[in-house]
Amino acid sequence: MNIKERYEESPFWSFIGMKVDSIEDNRARIKLKVTGNLLNGNNILHGGVVTTLLDAAMGINLKLNIVDAPYSTISLTSQFIKIVKENEMIYGSAEIIQIGRSVACVEARLSNEIGEVIGMGLGTFKINRPR
Repeated sequence: MNIKERYEESPFWSFIGMKVDSIEDNRARIKLKVTGNLLNGNNILHGGVVTTLLDAAMGINLKLNIVDAPYSTISLTSQFIKIVKENEMIYGSAEIIQIGRSVACVEARLSNEIGEVIGMGLGTFKINRPR
């Protein structure tokens, strides 16, 4: 199973509706079509979904660079910049800031269909490499 299938077929990705938009040069871009069940009481995309997408974009990009080593999120900060409404498509990409033996730092951005940034995040990840 390739990495695109591995992520898209995971129960959580499938439940939320996340997809891999592209993978090139060890960089992935994910996408999500915003549906009504992802909205909050104000009829805009729930902040928890934004944070989930930031974490997912960072995670798949980290995985492309550490291959078989398992990882987990240590910390994640989120900035909510622009609201998102139902039926909008949003995209997530990430940049590896640093990968060490046991810790990695990754930055992610979410954008809408016209390229406006809707959210940003910075994550720290624990890499569990065999000793």
